Amino acid sequence: MIEKMEVSMINENIHNFKKGEFGVESININEKRGFIEIVYTTHEIGARHVLLPLENVEKCDYIIKNDPTSSE
Repeated sequence: MIEKMEVSMINENIHNFKKGEFGVESININEKRGFIEIVYTTHEIGARHVLLPLENVEKCDYIIKNDPTSSE
């Protein structure tokens, strides 16, 4: 599971995401669909998802949390 991510875009914007910070619930990379997906906690008005197209990403650094119960 990705715990923290820094994404540098080709337009020179930098985005930082950390699980649990500012309502970030999960961070996923879906190479098959070509997106980085950031899911925020659900509120009364609805759920918020951010999709960053991989084609616009110049650099992506992330930290994967070690899960001792996982078989990976």
